[in-house]
Amino acid sequence: MRKFHLFLLYAVLLAIVLGSAALPTARADDGALSTSGRLDLGSQANLWGGLQSRAASSALLQWGGSLDTGAAHWWPGGLIEFSIEGVRSDGNLPSRTGAIQYPNNEWAPNFLRIYQLTYRQQLGAAAVRAGIMDLNQYFEASDVSDLLQNSSFGLAPNFTANFNDPSFPNPGLGAMAEVRFSPAWTARAGVWQGNPPGLAQALHQGALWIGEAQWSGAATQGDQPTQDLKLGAWHYAQGGPAIGPTTSGGYLVGETRWTRGARQWGAFILADTSPARVNLVTQFVAAGVLVTAPFASRPQDQFSMGVSRVNLRAPAPETVLELVYSWQVSPTVALQPDVQ
Repeated sequence: MRKFHLFLLYAVLLAIVLGSAALPTARADDGALSTSGRLDLGSQANLWGGLQSRAASSALLQWGGSLDTGAAHWWPGGLIEFSIEGVRSDGNLPSRTGAIQYPNNEWAPNFLRIYQLTYRQQLGAAAVRAGIMDLNQYFEASDVSDLLQNSSFGLAPNFTANFNDPSFPNPGLGAMAEVRFSPAWTARAGVWQGNPPGLAQALHQGALWIGEAQWSGAATQGDQPTQDLKLGAWHYAQGGPAIGPTTSGGYLVGETRWTRGARQWGAFILADTSPARVNLVTQFVAAGVLVTAPFASRPQDQFSMGVSRVNLRAPAPETVLELVYSWQVSPTVALQPDVQ
């Protein structure tokens, strides 16, 4: 794979996002069932450097929901979550860019599959969940970096580049538990199948073990804390030489939020390490900011800027700078021009 230079520039020519409210939410009369959907359309062009200058496009469809067993008058504390997801893509984006951190975290080879099918049971201050699910929905997750499109601002390259991880586009069979010790402290741990998404022989394909401790500061409004810090460690054990490496790593996710007038600010830092010699990506660090209501006349718009860097076993390190603006055209449609 050809080396990427610091000044390699991408432009996402058009990203049309029909937001999470794009498809109407449906609820049963008793409030037990809720569903929603989302459609993202994106096109990227490589303006300078990389391997190919041709554009690559993709369409991502998500639809799913949840069923609250308590609200359905079955039994208390249960939640069934389900979703389907599909991607239709034109062009191989990683091959065209030559990057570990490719510019669209929603790009994937064509697929349509059950993306989540889980059952969660609340047990006082603890909860357990099992089924088909995406690791990054529960671990190593950053809310403040969500607007950024580059893949490195989703699940860290230490996962995605070093082994076949159970996250987009390949969720896996897993189980996890979470305990809330106090309003500030939460701990969670889980295990996922190796080599997802195939379920055949899933228990014999290796496993990813992961644990995370989270500290959250006082909430400013709703459920949004002013500070959030997560420390985690993981170990991937291969199920055989043909499956993948045995390796380990650790990570940090730090976020802070504040309000100044009508404008809301957020900042984040991400850091991961996986120093074993079998790994392509050994260290990763990223930081950035998110501004909601950047202009007083546009209270629903958002602007985000981020920079990320991966240290590779070979070749040289790779650095990405990204700027993205989300223009809320209507309550259900947003346009997101993006430059990397």
